[in-house]
Amino acid sequence: MLILGIETATRNCSVALVRDGVIIDHASHIGRAIHSEILLSLISQILPEKTLLNELNAIAVSIGPGSYTGLRIGLATAKGLAFPNKLSILPIPTLAVLELRARRLWRDNLILFVKSHRDLIYYCVARAEESFVLQRPVQHNHFALVCSEYPDFHFAGDSPELAADGAAKECLPDGVDVALLGYQYYEQLLPMSKPDLEPAYHSEMEIQAWQQNSK
Repeated sequence: MLILGIETATRNCSVALVRDGVIIDHASHIGRAIHSEILLSLISQILPEKTLLNELNAIAVSIGPGSYTGLRIGLATAKGLAFPNKLSILPIPTLAVLELRARRLWRDNLILFVKSHRDLIYYCVARAEESFVLQRPVQHNHFALVCSEYPDFHFAGDSPELAADGAAKECLPDGVDVALLGYQYYEQLLPMSKPDLEPAYHSEMEIQAWQQNSK
């Protein structure tokens, strides 16, 4: 089984090819507001021949939460490649992608997070003794409040500068892990492959935060 992974939820624009659970190619570029300019170029680096595109079984894409524009570009590109070629799209929760990467670096209790706006983050809690879960509950709160609630947890995410004391470590989701999760959870994700698939913005959490702050 050959799966293309696309990751555009953060400033890491990344793609990868995984065949039967083995990474066979990978390309990435880190920068802000670059996804629309570079994503197709990265894909062409690892899919240089149409024959390889014809071999694909599915395209796995990081579905959110994350950058509004980045998520839309990633999913639109996946749809543009998938549907004309009758390929399935496998939506991978971004925080699961982040957890898979972070687990290679740390065995601690983890808070996996991506920045929402200002000092607000989307995050999930992954305790050291727990098995990996594809879809953990996503929460949304001020970074400092999450730190105070989980003082002994290791924070890993896309915006370590939110921790003035250096307590948070940078960890960016990557296309390799998107593709690996697409392969591992293929049967579970396959029913979600639909033309009307949309990014999981979790924007209702931002609306609730705005309402609370305006009171």
